[in-house]
Amino acid sequence: MYKRDNHYNVKLSKSELEREISRHYSGEDGLVIQLMSNAVQDNLVETLHELAVANESLWSLNDWPEGEGFGSSDRFEYFRRIKESVAFERSFLKAEDELVAINKLDKCPLNDTVRAFMKMNEKLAEGLGA
Repeated sequence: MYKRDNHYNVKLSKSELEREISRHYSGEDGLVIQLMSNAVQDNLVETLHELAVANESLWSLNDWPEGEGFGSSDRFEYFRRIKESVAFERSFLKAEDELVAINKLDKCPLNDTVRAFMKMNEKLAEGLGA
């Protein structure tokens, strides 16, 4: 049966995630590093995969104009993006695990298959809520 790499599902301590930021994201702008660290400290990010997802959500900040301030509304918006992206990734991985278990797969299902399964589950949940 297919088993996912630990990168995706093993929860790390805050200090382990902070070390990962220092080791692998040192080329990022200081603002990006600070927000990634804040996401770790605020428990928005728990795995290496989620750390990478947070980084992707913050990439555009590498081009943030130096003279322009970064206020609380900016921070709120970028944290909203991180939360939304991480929540989607968690749902995707959960659906992928369910497909593997249900179908006893020996390899990872296709992205489109997982997304279709997620949509089907959303429609079922909507129907049960009515």
